[in-house]
Amino acid sequence: MLRLVFAGACAFASLCFGQAAGDLFSKATPDVDAALRGRVTKFYQAHVDGKFRVADEVVAEDSKEIFFAAQKTRYKGFEIVKIAYSDQFTKAQVVVAVDTDMAFPGMGKVAVKAPLTTLWKLENGEWFWYVNPSLGKETPFGLMKPGEGESAGGLFVSKGPDPQALIKMVTVDKTKVQLGGESPIAEVHVSNGMSGAISLSLEYSPAAGFEASLDTKEVVRSGSAKILIRSVQGEKAPGSTATLRLHIQPLGHTIPIEVQFADAAKK
Repeated sequence: MLRLVFAGACAFASLCFGQAAGDLFSKATPDVDAALRGRVTKFYQAHVDGKFRVADEVVAEDSKEIFFAAQKTRYKGFEIVKIAYSDQFTKAQVVVAVDTDMAFPGMGKVAVKAPLTTLWKLENGEWFWYVNPSLGKETPFGLMKPGEGESAGGLFVSKGPDPQALIKMVTVDKTKVQLGGESPIAEVHVSNGMSGAISLSLEYSPAAGFEASLDTKEVVRSGSAKILIRSVQGEKAPGSTATLRLHIQPLGHTIPIEVQFADAAKK
């Protein structure tokens, strides 16, 4: 009997410590988790719909003035990414990824997926969004302190991400192609690593010695496009080069692609 009790205790210990400690002691019951997710969904769906009075229904009384005074931002969508509970499941930090547009100098509006952290507390059996004025807030671009500019829903914006970092998220698999001989046609693949769609266009001289086309001008998030480049026989002398320019909006960025004819690479 003693062996059975000991074996059972070992099995229980193995089961418990086989889980992450955080999961074992901070994981809410399904009812608690569902209740919080429902309130968070109501809050952010109101920001998608532009119904900020509905969002106000889940704002704590001690934070209503802050919410009322804050700039209201409409989102295109949202996703609950992570919930961390504390104080015996009466408080929580909720990380939500929101789909929104941000304006950057020289680039116009750029679609981004921004992770936001908001605070929630349980009062009278219901969850409410609230602000701790002394802490500031986590934003997609770092911690913002009170008074640095704010918007409701957890998104405080003072500056955007580095434009160069955004530009690097749209790439081509090659910036040089060769036409002529056994290769009268070349392909260049464009990849969109941004969280929103981009628009593409091509520019080249009518006397460039080639024709170019895109299989699609609108590339969705994580999507790709193909540029087909075809030589025009007799239009360009062997050994010469020309340039195809790929324009990317809303980044306002251009990627030059060098087109080499016949033995141009050996020059």
